Amino acid sequence: MELPRQLLEYFYERRRLVEKILAEGYNRARGELEKKSPLLFPAIATCGPAGPNVAPFMLTFLPKQEYLAEAVGELKQTYRSVWGREWEGVVEATEKLLELAYSIENIDLTRLATHLMNKGHTWVNVEATNKATISILFPPDKGALEIRTKAWIEEQGLVYEYVNLVHDIVHVAPYAKRTHSWYPVLVMEVEEIYDNSYQSLGRRIYSRKSRS
Repeated sequence: MELPRQLLEYFYERRRLVEKILAEGYNRARGELEKKSPLLFPAIATCGPAGPNVAPFMLTFLPKQEYLAEAVGELKQTYRSVWGREWEGVVEATEKLLELAYSIENIDLTRLATHLMNKGHTWVNVEATNKATISILFPPDKGALEIRTKAWIEEQGLVYEYVNLVHDIVHVAPYAKRTHSWYPVLVMEVEEIYDNSYQSLGRRIYSRKSRS
């Protein structure tokens, strides 16, 4: 199976929200962001020694492997460039994210990642099972995806640097103020995708095995 169009739609909906912030500023774009918050903070479900668990996370797609080192290098340069420049720095950082994190040519749509801010239920379950499921709702009622993944935690290396730098160039460097150190990263590699819209009710639309 080829990657489903719904996953591409999710990617481009995310990109459009970032473009809206860049064009209008955060305050003017706030209403649209609140309406589409499920796109920015999808739920991740796990099950294991900590019991069934579901929690919202902010996800980022990872660069293709051959582009990862270059992307980390560019993010480090941007971090230095936007340091202490507040809104002007946020604009520059957001433009860099559109170039790197939201470039369909450079991104691997089958690999997603997020921070793990503590060793809670998600951490315990992933460590035990290497499984996580992402649930994405397209508001107000445009469909839903269930993305089953192979999952693991990284505390060093290029993926760890990439995810933390994506966060820092917008939320840390422009304000020259850090409130926490870097966090471990939950990496998720897509194995299956199900269409959970009311029209399809759980139809499988992608399988990594079928693709290979």
